[in-house]
Amino acid sequence: MLVLLIAVIHDTYNPDWPCREILKALEDQGVERLFLRISKISSRIGEKPRFWAGSRSLDDLNGAFVRSLGSIVNVEQMVRRITLLEHMESYGVTLMNPLDPLLTSRDKYRTLYKLELKGVPIPKTSISEDLRTAYEYSKKLGKLVIKPLIGSRGFGSVLVDHPEVSFRILKTLASTRHPLYVQEYVPKPSRDIRAFVVDGSIIASMYRYAPQGEWRTNIAQGGEGEPCKLEGEFEDIVLKAVEALELWYAGVDIIEGPEGPVVVEVNGSPDWEELTMVTKVNPAPSIVKCLIKKLKC
Repeated sequence: MLVLLIAVIHDTYNPDWPCREILKALEDQGVERLFLRISKISSRIGEKPRFWAGSRSLDDLNGAFVRSLGSIVNVEQMVRRITLLEHMESYGVTLMNPLDPLLTSRDKYRTLYKLELKGVPIPKTSISEDLRTAYEYSKKLGKLVIKPLIGSRGFGSVLVDHPEVSFRILKTLASTRHPLYVQEYVPKPSRDIRAFVVDGSIIASMYRYAPQGEWRTNIAQGGEGEPCKLEGEFEDIVLKAVEALELWYAGVDIIEGPEGPVVVEVNGSPDWEELTMVTKVNPAPSIVKCLIKKLKC
C-alpha cells in the first residue's frame, strides 16, 4: 500500500493553528507529514535529489499545502519562492492550492479582473501608479476604500470620504512607489459574510459584524462572527467566484450591497480558527481529504 507524504509549507518557526489542524487531519488519515519553512527548502538543477530541507531529500514528496510564502520578503526572495513551487509542481508535487490560482488570490488586482471576466459582481476599482489618475478617480467616487494590492485581514485598508484626505494618502503611497488601489465603498449592513469553500462545496459560512466605530468586519480587526447559511444567489456567486479562480479551497468575502451580493475578496490560503469557533465546523479534514482525492486521481 502506497503511503503518501504531504507537507505543510509556511515560513514560521512553529506551525500556526490552521497548520496544526492540517497536520492533525493528515495524521488521522494515516498520511506521513512534514512541516516545512519555505525559506529552508532548497532546490538543485542538473542533479538529484532535486529538493531538500536541510539534509533531508524531498524528492519523495507527493503533495503540499502552501499556507504562506512569507510576510516580509524582498523581490528576489519572492521570485525564488514562487519559482521553487513551480519547479516542485513540474516534477509531480501536487500543491493545494495549485500555484497559479494561489498567486491570483494573493493579488487583489488579478483576482478582481478574473472575477469580472466570469460575471461575478465586484466593486468598481481603479489600480494605477499615477497619482493624478488615482486622485481624479477618488473625486469621482466620493466615499471609497484605499487598499494594499497584496494583503489580508483588513490590514492597511482605509475608508475615506473626502477627496483631499484621499490625496494625502495616495501621495504618501506614490512617494514610496506603491500601486494606488482605489475602490468604491459599497453600502452594506454593519456586517459581511465569510464563506468557506472546499472542493466545490460551501462547508461553512458566517456573518462577521464590525465592532462599534469600525467599518472593517475582519476578525483580526475585532469583528465578531455568527453562523449563517447561504442559499440562492449568494451561494451561487460564492461558488462561481471560487470556480473562476480555479481554487480547490478558499475563503470568500461577500457583502450584501443595495443591488445584491458583491464579492470583495477571495483568499486562497484562509485562516479558519474563528470560523470553527463560530460554526463548529473545522475545514481541515475536508481540505486534507480533497488533496488526497486529487493525489489518487
